[in-house]
Amino acid sequence: MFRRTCFAWLLAALLPGTLLAKEEPAAVLVDAAFKPAEQAGKLLAVTEAQALKGVKRVVVPLFSVEFVTADSMRAETSGFGAAGRASAAAYYKLTGVGEAEFQAMTEALYAGFVRELQAAGLEVLPQAQLAASPIYRKLAASGSAAPIRNDASLVMAPAGMAIYGLNKAQATGGGGGLFSALSAMGNVASAMGAVMDTAELHKELGAAVLEVQMRVHFVQLTNNNKGFLGRMAGSASVGAQVFPRIAMATLSVHRDTRGTLSLTGPLALDPAAFTEVRKAPTTAGDVAAGVATALIRLASNSRDSSSSEELLAVADPARYRDIVGAGLAGVNEMFITRLRAGE
Repeated sequence: MFRRTCFAWLLAALLPGTLLAKEEPAAVLVDAAFKPAEQAGKLLAVTEAQALKGVKRVVVPLFSVEFVTADSMRAETSGFGAAGRASAAAYYKLTGVGEAEFQAMTEALYAGFVRELQAAGLEVLPQAQLAASPIYRKLAASGSAAPIRNDASLVMAPAGMAIYGLNKAQATGGGGGLFSALSAMGNVASAMGAVMDTAELHKELGAAVLEVQMRVHFVQLTNNNKGFLGRMAGSASVGAQVFPRIAMATLSVHRDTRGTLSLTGPLALDPAAFTEVRKAPTTAGDVAAGVATALIRLASNSRDSSSSEELLAVADPARYRDIVGAGLAGVNEMFITRLRAGE
């Protein structure tokens, strides 16, 4: 039964969003009035609550934060009647902060998480004891060293900590579509093996095994031509709002059963983390490609039109670290509030 349950949630988690698309809930604003401990009961969903009850002794073998660094969206019309099709694409990249800042933030966040666990009265096993475990060494050997670099993100972990199991599979799962879906399904077996090993780690160490996974985004893109009326419009456009947001956060608690605490929706942080949004530099190749496309349309009498823009979201390093770091620390506080309450 436990194996079947693990397989079901692993498959759902690994399938790309293109196949399991869901509308993202409206973001909750995190401002000066936001009190994480008071919001923990409202903003965290729990599965298998019994896994959270009576936790006294814990170990943290996995703590990862994914920082999204690029995103894009395309919108298009149907070209109904005599009108040509219209399409628009927007490409956004994060700049001003990078791997060094992300690593420092992840290290500080992990250290704070451990301190708060201890302050809540929980015994946290030292990393040296964890590293001596043969089962953990097997888990670490199946994982990847951080950071895991993708075209659109960096997945960070504290120095020396491997990213394994579901976290690794999601970080290396590809960009969507059927090929990525098949690749993701191929990752299920190894990720499921990691879940089984984690259950054994709990028994070996006599401690609840805590795994934390978070994702930070920087822009929210909207297809303004979504739906029937949008596709019937005469022009295509993509809307964008640049602000840091915690798009996902999950605390997994492995004991005799696996319980999770997960954000029910994104958290919107202060846009003051960014100083400006500007166009990316245009290269000679970009200009040549645009001219060639225009000439082809002219020669074929095509009524179709298309546009695209590449933009840079420029972060202020100090403000970004303060704002995003505080937001993530607030999620830590929510996790520990619920864990301490045992629900």
